[in-house]
Amino acid sequence: MNDEEGEYPDYLAGSDFDDASTPVGGLQERIEGLENRIDDLQNRFNQLSQSAVSGLYLLGTAIAVVLSWSRNASILWCILHGILSWIYVIYFAITR
Repeated sequence: MNDEEGEYPDYLAGSDFDDASTPVGGLQERIEGLENRIDDLQNRFNQLSQSAVSGLYLLGTAIAVVLSWSRNASILWCILHGILSWIYVIYFAITR
């Protein structure tokens, strides 16, 4: 609050915090709470993204191993193609 004018600063004008019942300290707590929620949501999104990427990699590995076994019937080729995963799956799709 401005001591001279007895009202809130201009950055609060037109907001839901115009009334005198919301002190500036309470506003700061709400901002910090929202920032914490944003950080929490970002962390959840990052965890989901990492899970999705690892899941897609595992799916590609499984497909590559099955395709390799059906074509070569060799464990060594399955291991190599499993490591290459999606590269081998795309190669198999193009050459078949």
